[in-house]
Amino acid sequence: MFYMDENLINNNSLSCFLLVLFVEEYEAISVDNSHPDLMQLLIILPFVWHKFSRDAIKAKKYSTPLDAVILENQLIKSNFKERIIDYTGATLQGLNLSVSSGLLIKFDKNNKIWFKRSAIKWPPNVKKRLPADMSKTITRLANWFYHMDTSSIYCLLLGN
Repeated sequence: MFYMDENLINNNSLSCFLLVLFVEEYEAISVDNSHPDLMQLLIILPFVWHKFSRDAIKAKKYSTPLDAVILENQLIKSNFKERIIDYTGATLQGLNLSVSSGLLIKFDKNNKIWFKRSAIKWPPNVKKRLPADMSKTITRLANWFYHMDTSSIYCLLLGN
């Protein structure tokens, strides 16, 4: 018999589905057939799995700029670099799961790694079971990230 860490499995699955949702929402907004890159995806969980950030973002209007949200809620930036480091493993494992399951497609272009949504459907009822506050946060992040370049987002969060 072996030990199975249920939290690790649940976190990887949740990470996978949140990242798939982000890519799906990002592409739904896209008018130029653009896709999110790995650097954008690395900062999704530090927002979504951080209760203060999630609470500050989930109810904002799509028209409210990210910099205004952060200016109004400075704690979003608190320990952001550490959160990126802490959640990189879960992000990469979630991406690996989403690509290996066929939900996302990874591709390289211009020396960057990008992800796009495949035609494979969500597993039954999974999308409906995602925590509502996390889903709402994801939809807002997808909107903001689509309208900003990745370096500007990092600069806003981490400084120059």
